[in-house]
Amino acid sequence: MQTREFIGLIKRTVVPGLVLAAMLVGGGAFSPSAFGEEPPSAPEKLAYEAAFLRFQDGLYPLAEREFGDFLGKYTNSILRPNAILYVARARLGQSKVNDAIELLQKSAAGAGGLRSEYLFWTAKARLAAGDTASAADGFATVARDFPSSPVRLEAAYDEAEVHSRTGDWPGVIRLLQQTNGPFELAAAQDAKSEFAARGWLLLGEALLHENRLDEGEKRILGLDPVILTLDDLRWRRQYLLCRFRLAAGRGQAALDASTNLFALDSDAPHRAASVFLQGQILEKLDRAAEALTVYGSNLAETLPPEAQQQAMERIIYLTVALNPWPQAARALETNIVQRQPLAPGQDLARVSLGELYLKAFTSPGGLGTVSNAPAGAETNLTGTNLLAGALTNFTLVISNFPHSSVLAEAHLDRGWCEWFSTNMPAAISNNLAAAKADFEDAAIHLPLPRERAVARLKLADTQFLTKDYVNAILNYRLVLTNTMPEVTNSVFDLALYQLAEADLRRGDEAGAREAGEAVEKILRWYPGSYFGDSGSLLMGEDSMRKYDYTNACGVFTSLLARSPQTPLRPEVELAIAQTYDYRGQTNEAITHYKDWLTHHTGDVLMPDVQFHLALTEGKAGLTNEALMGLTNFVLRFPTNRLASWALNWVADYYYNQSDWSQAEKNYQELFQRHPDAGDLAFQARFWAGKSALANQETKDATDYFNKLVEYDTNAPAALVARSYLALGDIYFQQFQASQTNLEVLSAAIAAASRCTNGAPTNAIAVEALGRLGDYHKGWADKSTNTYKYARQMYETITNFPAGSISVSARSQAEFGLGVIAEKEQKLPLPPEQKEQKLQLALSHYCNVIYNDPADFDPYWLEQAGVAAAQIYEDQQDWKDAISVYQRVLRYLPALRPLLEKKIAAAEARSRDAAKK
Repeated sequence: MQTREFIGLIKRTVVPGLVLAAMLVGGGAFSPSAFGEEPPSAPEKLAYEAAFLRFQDGLYPLAEREFGDFLGKYTNSILRPNAILYVARARLGQSKVNDAIELLQKSAAGAGGLRSEYLFWTAKARLAAGDTASAADGFATVARDFPSSPVRLEAAYDEAEVHSRTGDWPGVIRLLQQTNGPFELAAAQDAKSEFAARGWLLLGEALLHENRLDEGEKRILGLDPVILTLDDLRWRRQYLLCRFRLAAGRGQAALDASTNLFALDSDAPHRAASVFLQGQILEKLDRAAEALTVYGSNLAETLPPEAQQQAMERIIYLTVALNPWPQAARALETNIVQRQPLAPGQDLARVSLGELYLKAFTSPGGLGTVSNAPAGAETNLTGTNLLAGALTNFTLVISNFPHSSVLAEAHLDRGWCEWFSTNMPAAISNNLAAAKADFEDAAIHLPLPRERAVARLKLADTQFLTKDYVNAILNYRLVLTNTMPEVTNSVFDLALYQLAEADLRRGDEAGAREAGEAVEKILRWYPGSYFGDSGSLLMGEDSMRKYDYTNACGVFTSLLARSPQTPLRPEVELAIAQTYDYRGQTNEAITHYKDWLTHHTGDVLMPDVQFHLALTEGKAGLTNEALMGLTNFVLRFPTNRLASWALNWVADYYYNQSDWSQAEKNYQELFQRHPDAGDLAFQARFWAGKSALANQETKDATDYFNKLVEYDTNAPAALVARSYLALGDIYFQQFQASQTNLEVLSAAIAAASRCTNGAPTNAIAVEALGRLGDYHKGWADKSTNTYKYARQMYETITNFPAGSISVSARSQAEFGLGVIAEKEQKLPLPPEQKEQKLQLALSHYCNVIYNDPADFDPYWLEQAGVAAAQIYEDQQDWKDAISVYQRVLRYLPALRPLLEKKIAAAEARSRDAAKK
């Protein structure tokens, strides 16, 4: 805490009381100019004096009322200007500042000989209202324009004192040293006045602030002790003398002079300031341990809370500075937090203790033992406990000290705790939200520019991680608007880099352009900065995300040319290899990957390179090398984040080779060993089921799919739906194998029914409706011969707007409706209804064949074509049967051998029919 703050403390606790007495009582009951030729009457004088006595004793509400009554009763009294002045002063004594100003201004025209006092007390009221500029102008007017005023000297002093409040020390010196200025002239006329002495002491303080040490010390030593009639003034002279010597580097002389301060102590604030100054002197003399003892003597409960607070601040600072962190933490915990829980400074002690824990957490190499319990109960603290201890202390400050001077610092520190907690098992989103709130509060309220910049930078980081890129960019830019060196030198390159990344994440051209500008600034302003290379890497990676691999390669190559020794070289060379890989230049990519493995043996990126090398070999057709590389990768790096992807590639390889057993084995290994692989683990379980089903292991397949739908509640909804459909197919196949088992058919219908929500935008739901049509058709075939529900499912699909569902789904539904119509045609019906059913079947089949020649499903086109042609053949309509075959052949030339035989047979039958 600076010495200036103790001067303010002394002024608040000592000077105002003395000055108030002069302000309110000075001048007596009557001003000398109050009386004219006729003095007031005896009753009038008695009423006035009665009101004044109340004022003199500080009974301001009563005084205001009595003087008000006087003004109401004696409307023509010669004492009215005096009474009005005392009403205003009584209001000022009650802090009714605006009322006092209003009365004085309204009555100024009739002030007569009290004009200067009216102006003076208006200035006092404006000062009390916080309007220092107007107050200073008022005091200056009195001191300059009223040389005979009884308050001229005080006004001259007050003008200078107002300038000191605003830190205008040159102005203070000018006012108090001006030759023939108001203060010098008034002080010369009344050299023994209290305000003359105060003015000269204030001049000494101003010279101290302006570092005019020799001149200031001479001024203080030259003060005549005779005029220092008050203990406060004598103490202030000695106090300033000590400070001059300390500022001049004469620490021992200052310490010697400080001993005299204690003999001049007149009250607790003086005692506190004396002790505090002596502690500062001892610190300057590198006698910190002695200073700590001195500050400790300043914690008496009889001292003002401000003094106790300031002493506590130095005690905490020195406790931390003089001890290793475990001992410092123990001392804070036992000597302050536990022993003096009600003493001022608890908030600072808590923050300091929390910062010790936080520092230990972030520097684990320096951990020792510390106790957060009574002395002697030390325990080894883990990182988690350290972070929890820090968080607890910061939270206590925020909760219990809402007006603390370190509240914003506690918010910043707690924000760091919550930030670090995002790497722990607790919910990351909750920790980030809490960190964001604390960083935001700190960014607004922290007093120092660098700390504010750090808080705003971390606020932007939390917004970045939560993908709030717009506000993240705004806050990164706010950091960059600061021009103070301690900010620009410490966080600008980092802020520029983060701004570039946030701009890129926006995903638009403007963001990419602004990101490039930010990286250029890093390279230009901070040529040796790590973030310059990182920024170039970032820009190259952005080009890769945009599939501009040629430009990305150029950026990476330029980076290495500019910074050949960059610590990012392994990462950059890997990115260069990937640019060739993604451009399809697999041979060049393989060469770069292999060169990387040669030059960077043991680098942390080696598993990534080996993984990508094997994948690229697979793309180059070197399937055996890829299979061997990825199989070995899984064996060498079983816990690597890419091991699950390597297993997935191997499993897919075996699935595509129809090696169902090996495929199932590798899919199973993936989801069992890597349950944290996210969607990939769920997909592996699904494809293990598909592999088992293809291998006719129906029970195992059912188990895989049931696991997904019944137990893995975090599985992707689409995958769960696919599993339900797969289960439906398994049950339907079981029904087809044993068509009397309607129970499994019911299970198939139940499984597919779980997937029908969201059609037509949900393609799986549409597919499920088609499955249900098939299942209900099978039920009708073997049970009721009632195709109502099957038709309802198919018609739901065909009634969806054109283009809203896939051609495969629509074709399946049309074919199913055709099959139903044919089946119903074979039921006992009147001849005309049978014909209608047959024509309806043809219509549905032809919808598949003819509706969109540019977009068709080959499987359903073949099925519908064969079914339609068969109806025509059954009716011996050979011409139309041949037309259908030829239409199908036009779309599906691969069926030529089969269809040409059918066409030839139909043509032969057509010729035979013609002969008859």
